[in-house]
Amino acid sequence: MSGPDAASQILVAALEGLTLSQEEQSFFKRECPAGVTLFRRNLSSSFVAIRSLCQQLHSLLDRNFPPVIAIDQEGGRVSRIPSPFPNLGAPQDIQDPIEIGEQIYLENYGFIMGSSLRGLGINVNFAPVCDVNTNPSNIAIGDRAFSNEPKHAARRAEAFLNGLQSSGVKGCLKHFPGQGDAGDDTHLKGTTIPISRDVLWDRELLPFRSMLSMASMVMLSHAVFSEIDSQPASLSKRIMVDLLQEELEFRGVLVTDDMNMKAIPQDEQSWADAIIEAVSQGADMVLVCRDLGRCKLALERLRGEAAQSPAFSKRLQDAAHKVNSLRATLF
Repeated sequence: MSGPDAASQILVAALEGLTLSQEEQSFFKRECPAGVTLFRRNLSSSFVAIRSLCQQLHSLLDRNFPPVIAIDQEGGRVSRIPSPFPNLGAPQDIQDPIEIGEQIYLENYGFIMGSSLRGLGINVNFAPVCDVNTNPSNIAIGDRAFSNEPKHAARRAEAFLNGLQSSGVKGCLKHFPGQGDAGDDTHLKGTTIPISRDVLWDRELLPFRSMLSMASMVMLSHAVFSEIDSQPASLSKRIMVDLLQEELEFRGVLVTDDMNMKAIPQDEQSWADAIIEAVSQGADMVLVCRDLGRCKLALERLRGEAAQSPAFSKRLQDAAHKVNSLRATLF
């Protein structure tokens, strides 16, 4: 069996049901993507069954490095695993009822959540949300943020992240450079955030700036930050490289939000072009969270572009190296 190439090493795929179909098993054996993201559709009410699925995925995808077995388990309305999994509700609304101190309470919660994820075989949690909840009409973020005040959001998210990662599960800061002021939901359509760079630095970026040294991954927003670039952050060199890597000196893995979200054009040609653009402009890990056909299309286009462009081939190899370095730290 040949090893995975650079294209497959940056792709995080998904599956459709509670168990792997024959087609999915064949795809994972053949292509060996970097990992999978699990959603509610994949998670039985039986934790034993979830553990069994994760063990199967580890077995299929562990080729030199542990695979990324990821989830969005924020708490509140973005909670993939059913009760009685630890869930204190929306991050913004979490209080300290036992009066041990907010920081310790949130750290403990992150640790308990991470330990529970680890027990199931999940090694990456796409959390915490580091956005600041500044737009009351922004239901896409809203109470998923830890606060509507930047310093408070930073302190609370940092405590949660510290507890989560102390369990051995990696966290991911999202949605860079800060999607709390968006007017629309990027799952459903494109959105532009026209704030000035000064406001972005002092408000949106403050939680990220306080936590970048703790994080192995940052997830890029699909929103357009029009004072910086006309492209979504997930396709923008100005945001991914100039701001995040050079100005803020982040050296970890840059993760796209799900490329199937409608802020990204979804006709096949434009969608595949967006995959190439995201990687060429700085993204290291590409999330395709539904549709095996789309995963195959992404790999086809990544390989095709690498075959005809030495510069893109190098960028792809660099991205794969960063993803594999991360995977080497997973259990």
